[in-house]
Amino acid sequence: MPDEQASSGRPLPALSQLNRPYWTSGAEGVWRLQQCPECERIIHPPALRCQFDHATPEWVPMSGRGTVESWTVNHHPFFPGIPTPYVIAFVNPVEDPRARVLTNLIDVAPEDVVVGMPVRVTFERGDDGTEGDTVHLPLFTPER
Repeated sequence: MPDEQASSGRPLPALSQLNRPYWTSGAEGVWRLQQCPECERIIHPPALRCQFDHATPEWVPMSGRGTVESWTVNHHPFFPGIPTPYVIAFVNPVEDPRARVLTNLIDVAPEDVVVGMPVRVTFERGDDGTEGDTVHLPLFTPER
């Protein structure tokens, strides 16, 4: 099996039928998350049923905007090719601040990150070398 990494050296997710729309919708420049058609909550990570009312979630496009809920700065080089330090953050989509997405913040100095900082999605293309398995990792940059 080839080493699965994005151009930055980030490891790529294993795609499944359940999570494929999340990891591939960036090819269209769109950040998609699941939403419950009954209670309208945003659901992440992807699930077969809403945890609140058990309805079947639908994939919906997001605005791509969010706010930083919390973060940590990683200084340990866990993955060769990913320069340290890097920021790991929980981002809340503006469409539903109860939802949180674990991601990386890029194009920002770790000391400049603050709670509530507005951010916008950007995608990093990753390919494991097999046809049809190109992913677009949703990363976030400060909204300027």
